[in-house]
Amino acid sequence: MSSLNLKQTAIKAFDAAGTKLLSPPMNGFGYFINHGPRNKRKVALTFDDGPSRPATEHLLEAMRKLDVKGTFFCLGVNVRYHPDLLLQMYQEGHVIGNHSGWHSRKTGLMLGSDIRHILDGEQAIAEVLGVRPCFYRPPWGWLTPWEGKRLTKAGYKVIGWDVYTLDWVIPEVDGITLARDAYRDTKPGSIYCFHDAKPWEKQWVKTETTRAIQALVPMLREQGYEFVTVAELLDVPAYAATREVST
Repeated sequence: MSSLNLKQTAIKAFDAAGTKLLSPPMNGFGYFINHGPRNKRKVALTFDDGPSRPATEHLLEAMRKLDVKGTFFCLGVNVRYHPDLLLQMYQEGHVIGNHSGWHSRKTGLMLGSDIRHILDGEQAIAEVLGVRPCFYRPPWGWLTPWEGKRLTKAGYKVIGWDVYTLDWVIPEVDGITLARDAYRDTKPGSIYCFHDAKPWEKQWVKTETTRAIQALVPMLREQGYEFVTVAELLDVPAYAATREVST
């Protein structure tokens, strides 16, 4: 086997092990919140990696027509590309969460690292909205116990998911397929993980996530489900005015 093939094999094995051990539906060593109460037909749509144009714009338009609110876990780098889109999300009643500054999983894996990569994302959001998110979702969904401890100490709630979609795959998975898969896995209290952008991409065309939401929302409403934000699902505040934390 060539050195290139060995490297690719090692990376795949590393990715598989990390995803199995550090991501939802595992509890992230007790730090992840993967769903809300199971006794009420309330569910929460969440979207990672944004904002971007035109993908986030089209998604927001569809959600406005559906009269549904979601929770957007935004990247600092993408927020700085499109602060106006972040403000639009917020003003339209969506909840904004932190997805880190630049979508690095390596930083969170390092035992001796700090949470500056997290605070960078928070600061980008706070500069636009004047408030600081209480919700955090780690890039790739990877959470180590030491980073979970730091986040808890800083006052964050770490949000995972129990319904994961493959809407990040390129080329895109058909939206109807995404909706059917999400519908199949839904339970009362479910938190869905979708994506409305690609990290570090200012412009991103992404149509199938919007199509999936347009199909999924009516299907679940027919079954008596109500769509709420993560803050409403968990009955906790979405934002704080300040955060005291040492890096």
